[in-house]
Amino acid sequence: MKSNLTDKLVDICGHSMDALGINNLTEEQLIQVEVELIKHFEFDKIIWREHPSVLAEDNTTPLVAKSIKISDADNPTYKHKVGYIYSIMFTPKMYEPGTMHTPVKDGCVFTPTTYNPETYEPKQSITLTWSPDFPQNINAPQRTYEDDKQMIRDMLEKVLRNPEEYRPHTHSGCIVRFAVM
Repeated sequence: MKSNLTDKLVDICGHSMDALGINNLTEEQLIQVEVELIKHFEFDKIIWREHPSVLAEDNTTPLVAKSIKISDADNPTYKHKVGYIYSIMFTPKMYEPGTMHTPVKDGCVFTPTTYNPETYEPKQSITLTWSPDFPQNINAPQRTYEDDKQMIRDMLEKVLRNPEEYRPHTHSGCIVRFAVM
């Protein structure tokens, strides 16, 4: 599921498949991420950690980072707690279930490359959707098979001219590894 917080974090950090933590974010990025995470999880403050298991501020309580996938609806809140953030990771671009073959524009969709899980053979498809012969105007000339073929060629040409306009919409997920005390 698409998440507003994920979109904000992607804007701040950039879309990277690497785990983002204290060592590979700028000071400005760290501050912006902190603000968003404090708003979302309602932490009192955030402490960045370089390791997934650390001692809390009291230097006696061990903490181990757990992973949580960010969503707008199901995330817990941690009022009056400190968040010990280890890393932020983004998933590859994903598609909502059942939407990969849903027309995007003008009744057409140009699917991304998918792979057969057994043979790893790549595959793409273009779906063109149109209404069959349905008289809108009784006085209009009868549509012929040649007219239909030309209409299909025109649709295919539009998709091939601007394939990115016809790609299904994607989103990324965000996984935050942190401990709370």
